Amino acid sequence: MSSHRDIELMAAGWDRRFEADVTRVNELVEMYADLGYEVTTSDLAPEEIGPQCAGCAVVACQKYVVIFTRSRTSEAAQSGK
Repeated sequence: MSSHRDIELMAAGWDRRFEADVTRVNELVEMYADLGYEVTTSDLAPEEIGPQCAGCAVVACQKYVVIFTRSRTSEAAQSGK
């Protein structure tokens, strides 16, 4: 299940890559940027973690974020350039 923000990002051409530990986010954002991608992150939403893991959701949402990327040409296409 995706959050409202995730749905908006995907509609704008962003690809959801994966969840990353917050201690490594800067490194991963830099890596994707070096590969030529635009990069953004989104908080992990508790509803994305199934009900069987409800007890872990609080901790997971504090320790992980979702990384999204899109090609730099997507930005130009979105703006009509």
